[in-house]
Amino acid sequence: MAAYKDEERGTWYVSFYYEDWTGAKKRKVKRGFRTKKEALNFEAEYKRTAKVDMDMTMGEFVEVYFRDKSQSLKDRSIKNKRDTMNAQLLPYFKDRPMNS
Repeated sequence: MAAYKDEERGTWYVSFYYEDWTGAKKRKVKRGFRTKKEALNFEAEYKRTAKVDMDMTMGEFVEVYFRDKSQSLKDRSIKNKRDTMNAQLLPYFKDRPMNS
């Protein structure tokens, strides 16, 4: 894990390789972090959720789902879906692995 200083802009960025859910190797570059710690935290979180294997818990999967859908759904739809999942699904299955 490495973060780099962009001297032109005065910000930090990360550049790393990860394996997606299909097993393909991909490269990710994200710029514009104010601190090195923010950049490294982004990289760690992105790598943790990018693979989306079936060993992750249902709660983690729901967070990945909402992160992905936040760009394509309206705020009200996301709120309704989140409320439904929090009330009916997550109390029972939050800590269970997806593969069980």
